[in-house]
Amino acid sequence: MQIETMGRTLGSREQTAQQRLEAIWQRFLGIGNYQSIWKKIYTAREHDAGFRGAGPVESEPINYAYPLPACPERATILAADGSQVYPDAHAASIYYLTNIAVFIYHHGADNALPEPITEPGLYYQLADTHDREGRMIANAAVNARRSIFEMQMLTRETLKVLDYAPLALSIYDGPLLYWLGKEVPRGPELMEDYHEAMTFLQESDVRLCGYVDQPRSRFLINTLYLVNLEDDAITRGNLMTVGDMEGLDDRFLMRYLLEAGDRSALMIQQSPQNKDYKEKLGEAREIVFFYINVASPGQEPYLARIEIPMWVAQSRTAVDQIHALLYNQCQIMDRYPYTLTRADECAVIRTHEKDALAEMIKIEMLKNNVALDGSQKLAMKGVSRYGRQSHIGV
Repeated sequence: MQIETMGRTLGSREQTAQQRLEAIWQRFLGIGNYQSIWKKIYTAREHDAGFRGAGPVESEPINYAYPLPACPERATILAADGSQVYPDAHAASIYYLTNIAVFIYHHGADNALPEPITEPGLYYQLADTHDREGRMIANAAVNARRSIFEMQMLTRETLKVLDYAPLALSIYDGPLLYWLGKEVPRGPELMEDYHEAMTFLQESDVRLCGYVDQPRSRFLINTLYLVNLEDDAITRGNLMTVGDMEGLDDRFLMRYLLEAGDRSALMIQQSPQNKDYKEKLGEAREIVFFYINVASPGQEPYLARIEIPMWVAQSRTAVDQIHALLYNQCQIMDRYPYTLTRADECAVIRTHEKDALAEMIKIEMLKNNVALDGSQKLAMKGVSRYGRQSHIGV
């Protein structure tokens, strides 16, 4: 009897959940027009400067799917990725290593071989490894510097291929809307380096995009919740929740909306950071995004979020080229861009390479009469992991 009751309860719960999801989906289909959505967004900004949503562009309804366009016959595609060895307070010396890779793929040119380019960097000066108070920098600071280096190297290699490539697509691994936390030393200087690199790409009108795999962002969900609030209910407190959509992200909507190869509408990311980009760097640097279903026909939907600067978004031709080339890249590999996969392979620092680097550094220190100050803690780890033995008579 209890089992039967349990079955009925679970069945009822599942039915209720499906009804809720169907209601949310229908709400999205009737979300409203461009003007009404922006009216709500402006009201939200007045009440909560931290509102993070999706603002539609005028030419593309926010709840439409846009089919796969024809793929360019020829293009040069560049992707950047990086890896690092973090500083270790217990090592013989404090240093960190970054390895940045750019992989260049000649789409449509069967006789042109791909070009992997790697650039390692070893950082050991006190100004690199410590902050102004003399503390060893955190891993987050190394990650930040590596990300900036990726954009700089991607820019440098892109500008080189523009001499011969009729069409170049540059893929950055991760969001383009980038900012640094307070824990990163010399953060403002690093952000200047990042934006300087993007300025070079902008001046050359490069097709630049940031690729976010399996995104869990809620920009559309936040906007859908917002547009269904009465104006007097748009308060900071109410904007901290999404009502009956709690637990959902944009993937729920996009899996229903996008067939294989489709993209969503172009949307302007609503956030204080993007507002700052626009005000300080100009409208052309505001970040726009769209979702794309990179699955092959017959596969379950698999989503990526593509971020592009406004200078790219303003050209429908450029958007179509990025859309088609990225989807084509994801068919070479299993739902992930081929060039990013290869860039990661080139950039990754494997364990044996990390160990070999540490040994080479120790040898050079000894050759130059530098004392090895590795901690006893690290030494004992080595004993316990590689020289374990029974304690007899202790």
